[in-house]
Amino acid sequence: LFHHDPNRTDDQVDEIVRYAQERAADISKRKGLSTVPEIWAAAEGTDVTFGERANFVRKNSVDIGMHPSEDLLAKQFFQRRGVKIEGKIVLLGLECNTRFASDLKEDLEKDKLTVKVCEDVDSILEACSQSNPSLVVLKQSISGGNAVDICLKIREMGEWGEDTLFLVVAKNHDDLEMGRAESNIIPKESWLVEPVSVAYIRTRVRMSLLRAPCKWVRASIPANEEARLVALKESCMMDVNQPEGLKRITRVARQLFDVGAACFTLLAKDHVKLISAEGLDCINIPRDAAMCAHVVSDQDFTLVADALKDDRFADSPLVQGAPYLRFYAGMPIWSKAKDGQSYIIGSFCLLDQKPREFNTEQLRSLQDLASLAREEFGAISAEAQKARCLGVSSL
Repeated sequence: LFHHDPNRTDDQVDEIVRYAQERAADISKRKGLSTVPEIWAAAEGTDVTFGERANFVRKNSVDIGMHPSEDLLAKQFFQRRGVKIEGKIVLLGLECNTRFASDLKEDLEKDKLTVKVCEDVDSILEACSQSNPSLVVLKQSISGGNAVDICLKIREMGEWGEDTLFLVVAKNHDDLEMGRAESNIIPKESWLVEPVSVAYIRTRVRMSLLRAPCKWVRASIPANEEARLVALKESCMMDVNQPEGLKRITRVARQLFDVGAACFTLLAKDHVKLISAEGLDCINIPRDAAMCAHVVSDQDFTLVADALKDDRFADSPLVQGAPYLRFYAGMPIWSKAKDGQSYIIGSFCLLDQKPREFNTEQLRSLQDLASLAREEFGAISAEAQKARCLGVSSL
């Protein structure tokens, strides 16, 4: 910031800006920084967001690559809450030789936790008796036993065992309800159901150790999920990327609403596919972190005016970290299956990095664009299905 003298001419102001830009570029180069701070002047009416980010994020841009290191994010996460969990021991009762277990262990270690991985009942109980973990994450069905029996035995190991925290992952909703009914040792909120992402378990571990509620609510699985996934597969659209017709519609939506990004998404079993995205890189988003999963679950328009003030999303990694989402508005996308029924397979949505209001007129406009997107999707899907029948590539 430079002191502004109202007697300066526009040329003099421009000269100061050039000087500041040259200084910033020189400092960034000497320090080996990957980006140069943006400097401007005479920008009355411009919204500038200051936050815990490594780089400035330009208006109307959601760049997944612009975020601090994982270590910095973890440090900031706990600094904001004024507590530490460094050194606490977490035991993972998971299959050792899996990508999921290794990724989860790696992420938890970034929070300065001591992590042990065991995959059968005997090794889990032995590790617990030796290291007295603060929290134990278990699959409901484990080699040699089950999670409920393990939790009972840990509770009997002494005073530390009575205070041990648990997170139990069930394979499906039937197993989840059965497990909850069998045991009152494991709190209802400590039961999770697959599919579950590494990011979600990491957040649940953090909040459990902090003894704080987790402000990240996963969307429930629809009752017709199996048939819905069949309809999604029948659409032949999961392998289609950025079709021009949908790109035009998402491009118009982004410009019309002046938001950071507009997307057409499809919700698969464990992740979200961005079929068309303007302003947002086509990244792999876990299902439990995706706001569009709530559109599918609720089967209705979903509005998030300020994600940081919404208990469903405040602790989500897409809110706490890049792309730092604050606003979301999503309309359901229906697709007719071969059984004659229509299912919600995704959403047409708007996203931004600042809170926003959404009035009735804007809602009608989004509904109109979503209808156009559904029609375009149907036409592309029909072409893709025809091409598959003929054994040729469609798009």
